[in-house]
This record gives sequence, C-alpha cells and structure tokens, in this order.
Amino acid sequence: MRKFLVVFLILLAVLVVAADVGARSFAQNTLAERLAQQMEMSEEPDVSIEGWAFLPQVVSGTYTEVNIEADSATMGGVTVEKIEATASEVEAPLSDLMNEPTVTAGRVDGSFVVPYTYFNPYLPEGMTISTENGEPRISGELAFPELGLSTSVSTGGEFTVEDDTLYVTPIDVEVGDVPFDVDGVVTNMLTFSAQVPELPFGLTATDMEATASGLKITGTGKGVPLMGSEAV
Repeated sequence: MRKFLVVFLILLAVLVVAADVGARSFAQNTLAERLAQQMEMSEEPDVSIEGWAFLPQVVSGTYTEVNIEADSATMGGVTVEKIEATASEVEAPLSDLMNEPTVTAGRVDGSFVVPYTYFNPYLPEGMTISTENGEPRISGELAFPELGLSTSVSTGGEFTVEDDTLYVTPIDVEVGDVPFDVDGVVTNMLTFSAQVPELPFGLTATDMEATASGLKITGTGKGVPLMGSEAV
C-alpha cells in the first residue's frame, strides 16, 4: 500500500508539473501572438513568464515578471530593432482570461534601438549618418551655396533628449580642403532636432546610448496595458 501511495504521488507530481509547463507555454504563445499583431512585428516576439510555478499565478491573477524580446517592430510608422522589455506586477484576472483577455503591467522597463538611417531625412542633401568604428558618424559632401563651393565633411554626433525631442549636435568636425574656416557653419548646418520615435508599450524615454547598430533608447512606464482593448 505504501509503495502504491509513493508511486501515485510521484505520478501526480509529474502530471502537475506537466500541466504547469503546458499552461505556461500556452499563455506565453498567446501573449506573443497578440503582441505581434499590436506592434506590427514580422515575427512573434520571445515571451517568457517567470516564477517557479505558473498555475498558482493563474489562480491569483498576478504574475511576478514577464520578459519580452523581439528583433523588430513598427511603432508610429518607424521600424525599431532589438526590443527588450521586462513587465512586473502583471495583473491578469482569471475571470477576464475566460472571456476577453486583459493583461496590465504595474511597471514596464524596456529598450529598443533606432537605426541611424532614421535621422538621414533631417540632414542636408548629400549627408548621411552611419557607424564608423562602432560610433555614429555624419559624413558626405556638403554644399555651401552662399560660398559657391562644396567639400567633404565628417563629424561625430552627440545625442541628447529632452521630453519627447531628440537633439543631435556635431562634434569633432573634420572638413575637406576649403579656403575658409567653415567649422562653425558646418556645426550649425548639421545640428538638428527630431521627434523621439514612439516607444513600445507607450513608455517614457529616460536614457539613450549610441551603439554600433543605432541609437539605443531606454524607457519606463507604469500601469501599462499589454493585452486588451486599451493595449497599444
């Protein structure tokens, strides 16, 4: 009898673990599918629901942490890359999941990369921004109509953000062979501001970093809807 009980408990534990794994996988796949639709992703993101056990979280309607990663997404007509987000204090009442799924995160911290090509339309004709030795570089043939000449120009770029506006200022200006000192003119011509692309999940930008693949923008948000009628 004792041996039977031991075997029964082992089988029960295996079934519970299998059910937990299966339910977690189903929830992750469902959220990934919805996010791909909402954010115009070419492929579904990788979604992982953390926590030692999943079913108790389903019953309580509160999930400790949900991690989301995606190669790219289209936000406000702008394609951003390398999306990473961590949602915590995620609320998804069991009663809602049975009907219209509603998932809201108490807090979301995330980041994404804006390719440097996004900024090219803000530059004068003939100038582009790309990466050189892992750093952003503005370069090309710049025309000075008032001087009746053009020359090659190459500068670094310093990025700053204020509210929802991004500012780009040339640094380390290098100018080709011209008979005048045009460094100041070049700086003025290549200084510009741009609207910060819409952040995934409606986050507010808090920091940025120039990387080899583009401008990495970090943001945070509270009370963020991940699934449901209010989700972005």
